[in-house]
Amino acid sequence: MGFLDKLLNNAAKKAISDAIDSVTGSNSNTSNNSIPVSQPQAAPAPIPQESAYEDNRTLEQKLDAIFPAEFPSYQVQKDISPATMGATDAHLMPYSYVISQNGQVRLIVMRCDRNTCSTRAYRFSKEFALRNNITLINFLEQSPNEERYVIDRLHQYI
Repeated sequence: MGFLDKLLNNAAKKAISDAIDSVTGSNSNTSNNSIPVSQPQAAPAPIPQESAYEDNRTLEQKLDAIFPAEFPSYQVQKDISPATMGATDAHLMPYSYVISQNGQVRLIVMRCDRNTCSTRAYRFSKEFALRNNITLINFLEQSPNEERYVIDRLHQYI
């Protein structure tokens, strides 16, 4: 059967070669009766496009830049203990930012990690703000917190 396989294989190669020649209009007869193989054209590697503006700042760096730019008439204090505002609870978490105007607190901002909101100190600090009718908002550190989102959210509550 080896002879028959070789004969059929050569006949098939010849038929394919003739079909390619008739389509391309060229003569691909070669001495080794091989089928011309089209070489794949190498496309240049895609160049990764970087975004026009990639903000790698931390949430704290963003907030530190946003407050003076967007809220120049407000006073901003960082890492303020609720005890300095009159809280007497034993377990308190400092407020990341206290925003006030004319001596009156307008907003408290907390920067939270994954489990911050489940701690006793956080709950007591949040309850103190609620008892005093002070709006408290959170920004999660692990979230993207794009600058436009942070600005819009702050304007919503101040």
